[in-house]
Amino acid sequence: MRTAIRFILMSALLGSSLGVALGSWAQDRKIEQSIKHRKAGFTLMSAYFSRLLQTYDSDRPFNAKQVVADAKTVEYLSRLPWEGFAPGTDHGETRAKPDIWLDEERFKKLSADLEAKTTLMTKAAETGDLKKFKVSFEQTRNTCNACHKEFRKD
Repeated sequence: MRTAIRFILMSALLGSSLGVALGSWAQDRKIEQSIKHRKAGFTLMSAYFSRLLQTYDSDRPFNAKQVVADAKTVEYLSRLPWEGFAPGTDHGETRAKPDIWLDEERFKKLSADLEAKTTLMTKAAETGDLKKFKVSFEQTRNTCNACHKEFRKD
């Protein structure tokens, strides 16, 4: 009888320990996925933004149709990374500074500013006017840089 009770208690203890371990693993996995999500969004946004930079710097011929397509892609991608800044994602393999979670209001303002600037950049690109595009591109780039300066480790 004692052996049976001991077995039941050990099984319960092992089961609860395993449950805690699996819960912890699941939470770590969720955090890891959130970090990967935001990194992927930023990586893609950077790739398309670089194409626009090449046009801005005259390293790539101005093709209004392609600039509009790239600007729309950047605009769409500018809305994706933010959900990846979930609680607990301040640790792990990330270049995010802890200030994101300490000054969340400022971070959210800058992310909203970026979304707004990318929309304006798309509209400027749609005019087909290279000068208007360049002005709007510069404003968008400045918004990106402001956030990087405050909230990204280099």
